[in-house]
Parts: sequence; C-alpha cells; structure tokens
Amino acid sequence: MSTHDTLAGANYEGRKALATSKIKKFQQLLSAELSPALADQGFLPGSAPRGMEGLWFASKSPSLPHATAAVKVVVESRRDWLGMSAYAHLTSDAVAEIVRNMPDPARAADSSDDSPYLGSIELVGFASFIKPAPAGEFLLVNPSSVPRAADWFLQCVRGPVAEWFLQRDSVSKLVDLAKFPTAAAVDRKSPSSMRLRATVILCALEGRLADAAGLMRWYLTEGRFDGLDSPEQASAFDIALGQQFPGYAEARKMMD
Repeated sequence: MSTHDTLAGANYEGRKALATSKIKKFQQLLSAELSPALADQGFLPGSAPRGMEGLWFASKSPSLPHATAAVKVVVESRRDWLGMSAYAHLTSDAVAEIVRNMPDPARAADSSDDSPYLGSIELVGFASFIKPAPAGEFLLVNPSSVPRAADWFLQCVRGPVAEWFLQRDSVSKLVDLAKFPTAAAVDRKSPSSMRLRATVILCALEGRLADAAGLMRWYLTEGRFDGLDSPEQASAFDIALGQQFPGYAEARKMMD
C-alpha cells in the first residue's frame, strides 16, 4: 500500500470516528429531550430489534398482546451536518420467531434471519405526515437544533402518528388494512406481502384463527403478489403456518 493510500485510509477512519462521536452526542441530547415527553405518551426507552439502528421508544398495547408500538429516531452523518429522521413501527418479536421457524420456500424474499424487520407488521416515516425539510430529514447543525428537532418529533407523535397507531390498534383493523397497498407503495394494486403475512401470523398468535385463515384464503385467491412474494411462496407459507398452528390448518380446510 502506498503512503498516499495509507494517509487516505487514516483520514477516512478519522472522519468516520468523528462522525460516530457526533452521532452519539446528538443521540444523547435527543434522548434527554424526548424521554420525559414520550413517557407521558406511553413510550419508554428500549432496545431496537437486532440489527436496527437508532433510539427506540416502545409501548405495549393491551389490545394487541403480541405486538409492540414503537417510535424510532435515526441520526446519520451527512456532508457538513447530521440528519435526523423518525419512524413509527408496529412490530412483534413473536411474529419474528414464527418466521425464523419457517422453511426457506415459505418465506418472502426479504425475510432472512438477519433482517431487522423480520417481525415488522408495518412502519411509516414521520416525514410522510409533516415534512421537516425538503430532503425529508431534520438538519442537526449544532446542539441548538435539538429542541426544534424534538418539537417536530413530538408534534408528529401527538398528532398524525398517534392517529396512525389508532388505526392499527386491533386485529380486525389490521386484517382490513392488510388487503390494500401501504400508503408509500409503488405497486398500487398489490397488498404488502410483509404486512399481510405478519398480520396472518399475528391473528394466529392472538387466537383469531378464522381471521388468519380468511385473510390467507383471500390472498391466495386474489393472486395479487408484490415483488417479494409469489404463488408458490405464499402457498408454502400457508402450509407451514398450518403445521405450526393446527387450529389454523383446520380453519383453512373449512374454507376450501
């Protein structure tokens, strides 16, 4: 390796270390600013799903015992500043575990074991509701930016994000939503395979076997698969789910 390459590598590592240090500093500032207000909304600091970056604040819903509502803050390095983005998640560790136990032919294309979204039912960016800037991120130029960034975040949590969670606070609501594309989907004809499959599993976990079987029958009959799923994969998923939940298999037989 030449001297020039060595110096370039050292400079890169130095810039990377500096960026990491800045990100940690702003994460600490944001956590201190947000934690008390989010606790009032029922969201407490926690650990994000394995492999997922950012500050994670979660809330358990009594109406969906196997699911978790969470909001996430991500701070990332840009050229001369940091950018903050935020997301609302409806996720389930139990759903993720069911997927991990499924054979590969039954899985959708995005469901490898190391995926941080393995248990994701649905997620949405806060910028879909209130854009903080044209680029969709809140710019963190210096520490004085933090209170304004926190205000934007909390404005979303108390308003449109709260409404988003309210529209997903029961199995029945999730089953209805699963039949439609997500708001940000490019494919406006096909339902999200991630959301639909996760909803079917969640129904089974909650003991709503008829709902699970009915939604899966609808999915296979409609045949509107997005780019991550196929008739063969969906049929294998149906069979694998019946093996894990015998009651689901019985409910499916009654519908065919």
